[in-house]
Amino acid sequence: MTASPENPRGNRSKSVEHRCKGKGEWNKYVVVAVDGNVKLSINGKFVNGIRDASMKKGYLCLESEGREIHFRTIRIMELPGGMANEKNTVDEIEPAASKIK
Repeated sequence: MTASPENPRGNRSKSVEHRCKGKGEWNKYVVVAVDGNVKLSINGKFVNGIRDASMKKGYLCLESEGREIHFRTIRIMELPGGMANEKNTVDEIEPAASKIK
């Protein structure tokens, strides 16, 4: 996938502000992805994003960089199709459990 970072740091995007709470406190993340534009809000403020992504529909991955992380109360809302089509939609992958023999 290719995309243009909103706050470039090389070919990645860097947050404009550190918004995370301290150890042991819960943070609230909101991710909005519409037609190849993705925005990240941390604790009520949009701080990062990409635009013009070559893939407009696909998978969601939650991760942490270098530390253990826990998630709770995850809500996902699928938006109308928009500009997504077969050419810019990520291929479906086979679930890992079906690969076990």
